[in-house]
Amino acid sequence: MKITNETEYEKASERADEIFDAKKGTPEEKELQELLKAIKEYEDDFVRMLRENN
Repeated sequence: MKITNETEYEKASERADEIFDAKKGTPEEKELQELLKAIKEYEDDFVRMLRENN
């Protein structure tokens, strides 16, 4: 999963909030892990871009 814009980021964040308490071993827990990874990558890319432009 790759987040490429602010709209996708917001949707991913909302979904992560919805399933944050997912039980281990469930499809929701796997989805949550993928969402959190994609969110972190998007945020890291955003911070990197800000630093490069300053």
